[in-house]
Amino acid sequence: MLGHQLPHLPNVAGFWDELDTAFDWMAGAPAHTLERAPATSRVDSSSQPPAAMTAWRQGTPLELVRFAGANRLKVEIDYRAEEGRSGRRIIEPYSWRMTQDGSLLLCVVNDRGQLCSYRVDRIAGVRILDESFRPRYLIEF
Repeated sequence: MLGHQLPHLPNVAGFWDELDTAFDWMAGAPAHTLERAPATSRVDSSSQPPAAMTAWRQGTPLELVRFAGANRLKVEIDYRAEEGRSGRRIIEPYSWRMTQDGSLLLCVVNDRGQLCSYRVDRIAGVRILDESFRPRYLIEF
């Protein structure tokens, strides 16, 4: 009934698969902790994203990416690389990072399972997918 208020509802099957882990944790089993995704040398480790992504003043719908990451949903982005190549990429979103020169990066795991980042100003479109993912790193949205 709340579907009209949310950009996209997560797939229930993905959460169903996680129930055993949640019940084990409630019963006192040690929680599995995730590491923060490693940063490249270009990243300014002192920067922190604001509470609301509209403060970044980007033309890309960044709240959709944040929503998808927080709910463990994959995202399809339309990306325009610096060399002029463009295309759609399926990603698992993990965090925002700022480079030392002030560019905002989206840190993700791509569809080949590799950790990479995309400059936000080169993302032309965002679409949340029905497919959920199991996080490999700490989600920092």
